[in-house]
Amino acid sequence: MANSRMQFMEDLEEIRNLTSSDFAALALCLDKAKSYRWKCAAGNSNDRYQHMVIRTGQGLAGTALRLGRWVKLDDSHPQFGRERRDCPVMLAEQLQAAAVFPIRLDTGCPMRGLLFIGKRKGTRYEEDEIRTAQENLHKLVSDMKEYQEEMRI
Repeated sequence: MANSRMQFMEDLEEIRNLTSSDFAALALCLDKAKSYRWKCAAGNSNDRYQHMVIRTGQGLAGTALRLGRWVKLDDSHPQFGRERRDCPVMLAEQLQAAAVFPIRLDTGCPMRGLLFIGKRKGTRYEEDEIRTAQENLHKLVSDMKEYQEEMRI
C-alpha cells in the first residue's frame, strides 16, 4: 500500500507544482451513499481537511459535485466573499483562489473523486494552469485505481 500511496502523493504534488498552487487535495467517494471525503493533500497547513465531508451543492467542491464539471472561485466572482466563506477548505487553508475538478475512472462512469487546487495569494488561475490540471488528471486517475483497490474503496 505504501508504494501506491507514495506514487499518488507524488502525482498530487506534481499537479500542485505545475499549476503554481499552494494546496492540492483529493477527495474520494467512499461508499454507495455517495459520501465524499478528503483523503490526501499536498501543501496543507493543517489536517482539518481530513474531517470534512463534502455535501452536494455546498462549498466549491459541492458545487463541482452538483454540476459534474470543473469550477473555480477567485476574486473575479461577484459573490467571492460569500462563496469563499461557504467553502470549508478555502477557510481552513486560507486560500484566495481555488478550482475543483471531478474525477471519473472511465468515460461515462459516475464521479469517483474530486481534485481541489488552491492558491493562498490573491492571484487567479489562468487558463493554462486549468488546462495543465485537466491534462494531468489522467495520471492521477490511473494511480487512483490502484490506490482504491489497495484501500478497498
